[in-house]
Amino acid sequence: MKIKIGDLVRVSLVGEEDEVGSIIQIEESTDLFSEKYAVLETNTYVHVLCSGEIRVFDLADYDFEVIDEAG
Repeated sequence: MKIKIGDLVRVSLVGEEDEVGSIIQIEESTDLFSEKYAVLETNTYVHVLCSGEIRVFDLADYDFEVIDEAG
């Protein structure tokens, strides 16, 4: 599934309450996974405006359901 800025989404993770909000930013970050072996990993973080608060979710850890697509 392709998500984009402006989409209205439902974000869910097993054992947590679902959040509903609009995507305001999608950011990719390269982090050092193992300093000893110089292994890098790329993470995608999705910033969602939920009930007046900006929440940041790791794309790999959460399920995103698009409720309404941005034009």
